[in-house]
Amino acid sequence: MPVHNSDIAAIFNQVADLLEIQNANQFRVRAYRNAARTIGGLSQSAADMVKRGEDLSKLSEIGKDLAGKIEEIIKSGKLPLLEDLKKELPIELSNLMKISSLGPKRIKALHEKLGISTLDELAKAARDKKIREVDGFGEKTEESILEEVGKIKGVKERIKLVEAEQIAESLIDYLKKAKGIKDIAAAGSYRRRKETVGDLDILVTHKKDSDVMDHFTKYEDVEKVVSKGKTKSTIMLRSNFQVDLRAVA
Repeated sequence: MPVHNSDIAAIFNQVADLLEIQNANQFRVRAYRNAARTIGGLSQSAADMVKRGEDLSKLSEIGKDLAGKIEEIIKSGKLPLLEDLKKELPIELSNLMKISSLGPKRIKALHEKLGISTLDELAKAARDKKIREVDGFGEKTEESILEEVGKIKGVKERIKLVEAEQIAESLIDYLKKAKGIKDIAAAGSYRRRKETVGDLDILVTHKKDSDVMDHFTKYEDVEKVVSKGKTKSTIMLRSNFQVDLRAVA
């Protein structure tokens, strides 16, 4: 399973979020956030660096311990520390950290008092006027939450071009192995070399007996197959990045 820099950064940020909600040592929380920023900003693949035997601990904000954890993620796609944290707190709680009017302590209070774990549950509780029943929360907080959740839901997250390149290169190499593939190219904002990319559009031409759509939807990094057809399919990767494939015979 390909592991991209964005995958590693996402795991480190989730660890930092859950540790912060648990009121863990702030230096430890900051270490994971800084490491996520370093890996997310690399111009080359951390996985490739490990393959070449490079010492990741020499990178800014990455010590021996974090370098070892990065190698664990690259080898298995997972981090045992995050899996342990997920047993104590739902991973979805990390999404609540996007709400500026909520800090770690307030998120923990809402989770313990109202069982809120997701943005949808948070919005429903605000609409039902349940949040104001928790100590320290009021009507204005509910209004702020509904406004912020609406903005988050309405904005598609974009990733840096360098991250999109790593995803695109791995996926295109994989698609070239499909039966009957002739030509393949990335399109959209990626092809135009925009600074950030909202999703990835890939175009292929193929022979009539091609199995490209089956091959595409079986990519090992797929989290969800959004749609599948003869000429267009859409997948969501583990990093929550959307890829559309359009095929022409």
